[in-house]
Amino acid sequence: MHSSYRAPLTGLLIVVTLLMLSGCKLEIRVPKGGTVASTDGAYLCEAEQTCVIDVVDFFFDETFVAEPAPGYTFTNWKAEGNDHYLCGGETEPCRLSTAEFEGHPVLEEILESDEIFVLEPRFSIVLTHCPEDELVVSPSLTGH
Repeated sequence: MHSSYRAPLTGLLIVVTLLMLSGCKLEIRVPKGGTVASTDGAYLCEAEQTCVIDVVDFFFDETFVAEPAPGYTFTNWKAEGNDHYLCGGETEPCRLSTAEFEGHPVLEEILESDEIFVLEPRFSIVLTHCPEDELVVSPSLTGH
């Protein structure tokens, strides 16, 4: 092959490869109070981290579990006003699969898009001791 054709051909191969790898993304946003892990151990996102997973084919099938840290409890998966939050309001592990996307043009378009979908647990602090007879008043509220 003539050397003047190598550079354009190499560039074309890189573009084609990148296009084949494009796909939607799963963004796991973990607040303070726990972690999110897949049940097969392939993914782990720690507290106060955002992890991004590229979903590029029909073989993605993971179940994500929110694990609360000591002193916290898992409340539910966060639900916002848009439909890009996954498993919103649910309290069970979140299973995400693209197996059923094949042959459904609308779902295939989503898989091929650059859209970002969010999985975010909500953790609450567990109060272990709250004395009923002790009232703490902030000094700013007493006027002193």
